[in-house]
Amino acid sequence: MTIVSPSRRVVFIDLARAIAVLMMVQGHTIDTLLAPAYRTGAGYDGWLFLRGLTSCTFLTLSGVAFSVTAIRHWEDQLRMSARWFRRVRRFVFFLALGYLMRFPMGKFSHLQWATDERWQSWFVVDILHVVALTLLLLQGLIWAARTPRAFAVASGVLGILVVLLSPFAWKIDWTAFVPLAVASYLSPEWGSIFPALPWAGYILLGAAFGVVLDRWIRHDSIAHMARVLVTTGVVVVAAVWVGRLLFLAPYGNIPMQVSPGFFLLRLACVLVLLGAIAALSAKWRGLPPVVQSLAEESFLIYAVHVAILYGSRWNPGLRLIVGPQEPGVVLLWIAMLLVAMTTLAFVWNQLQLRRPDLAIIFRVATVSALVYPFLGE
Repeated sequence: MTIVSPSRRVVFIDLARAIAVLMMVQGHTIDTLLAPAYRTGAGYDGWLFLRGLTSCTFLTLSGVAFSVTAIRHWEDQLRMSARWFRRVRRFVFFLALGYLMRFPMGKFSHLQWATDERWQSWFVVDILHVVALTLLLLQGLIWAARTPRAFAVASGVLGILVVLLSPFAWKIDWTAFVPLAVASYLSPEWGSIFPALPWAGYILLGAAFGVVLDRWIRHDSIAHMARVLVTTGVVVVAAVWVGRLLFLAPYGNIPMQVSPGFFLLRLACVLVLLGAIAALSAKWRGLPPVVQSLAEESFLIYAVHVAILYGSRWNPGLRLIVGPQEPGVVLLWIAMLLVAMTTLAFVWNQLQLRRPDLAIIFRVATVSALVYPFLGE
């Protein structure tokens, strides 16, 4: 098979993103379709933990890829260049798509009759929202920081603050101070699945790591970096478990999802995973085009497969259409969705590379088709 040139991309990061997005598809498929009778046992519990790592990996890699790409074209990020505009447009599109998928009424003109429950459901924050909004924040942070080093420090400090302050933020009734649309990013109290606190921490820390990673790449020390990542991850995991054995709980009794210790544990596991993938691909010069497409079109795959499985304002979703299924049938659905999403990513990626004029037409047509059902009376 033909191998594409890295072309200023990092092979192991793209490989990790491709693996993460495929794991995300299978995770959501099982979550949507597996019958309750099969959701028990140590195997299922282990799968739940691994599924949680998938989202952490996806978020961390989003930050890493953002920084690595930005550094290669740093001067373009400091002004409103064509490259800057394309990045911002992409982030804004997926943020808008996240909200459009949960639109509270059948038409824009019907918003005046939306109930409080419908408004709350519209403002629920999912992974698409938090990734798009955090990457927009990072784009602004580049302007403020001006240099990659200052950007890395600012992003890292901000990420640490997000993680450490999240337990306190979850205890505050934010609707007393800010609109519901903002409050939904600050805690899960109003139904948010991935509130920015603490989930944005993975992206911010990933962005800081991306600057360090770029230096390693320039010195051709991926193999050394792989050892550092695995060693660091293992040490941190051991430290977290020792802390648990010593009953260290500086925040008291708080939900596991917002615990800085649990955040650190999952981030450490992500580091081990990235280190293993880096070691595996240290001598690779490129990836097969289909794998490269999965990495580059991860946002697209996420949005499409979530709509297919869970439903949206345009479709009911497989959850309602086929209902709970046995493991064998679920595996079949996983295979079909993996093939479909891989094909979608490859075709769209190649269209953008080979026929950018047609890609623009399809992009405009798609946006029009998504918005049209909400127009009219």
